[in-house]
Amino acid sequence: MNNAWHLKWIAPGALAGFGSSFIFGYILTLPADLYYLIYFAIIVFFFFVYIRKTNLDIKGWASWRWGWSVLLGLIFGALMVQNVLSRPETDKFAGPYLAWAIFWRGLIYGVIDGLLLSSFPWIVTWRAFDVRRKSLGKKIAFGFLAWFFILVVTTAYHLGYADFRSKKIIQPNIGNTLIAIPTLVTANPLGSPITHAAMHIAAVIHAPKTDLFLPPHRE
Repeated sequence: MNNAWHLKWIAPGALAGFGSSFIFGYILTLPADLYYLIYFAIIVFFFFVYIRKTNLDIKGWASWRWGWSVLLGLIFGALMVQNVLSRPETDKFAGPYLAWAIFWRGLIYGVIDGLLLSSFPWIVTWRAFDVRRKSLGKKIAFGFLAWFFILVVTTAYHLGYADFRSKKIIQPNIGNTLIAIPTLVTANPLGSPITHAAMHIAAVIHAPKTDLFLPPHRE
């Protein structure tokens, strides 16, 4: 399987993210939790197709330096939590719905976002150029290439939401640059979804009406 064939998956990944947020998060003003269900289903289906079509060995990729990846994911997760907590509080959820929101909007939404926006572009790049077999210098260089594709997918996904079609688009790209570090540094896809989920959970608890961390943002 040649390099170009692997890299062709970046565009469908970006399109899956943009199409989900644009159609179901912007064009159709669905209830947020229903939108998330549709978004999750689309992205999980896309991953299923990608895994099947490219014969991805999930266990092999996830087991490589997994301890370091989880550790860095937790460390950067703590940094992202601190960032969320440093921002103003909003009206909060309470009772059973808070527990549901922590699971649905925090854990699941955070993991799906982390996989799509960070882990997926990285793993495509690593597979396309067989980076594990490269020297340290080349690994660093390809890390920057993976970061570029991470920004491409992150930008595409967020442009589906109306409020990010402005200078505001810079903020999720800065955030996802930090979130991507656990995966980029350890060459393991687990770290970034952990970090992303920690950020979402903190936002659900501290500021569920945030205009940054939990799109779509509506009045």
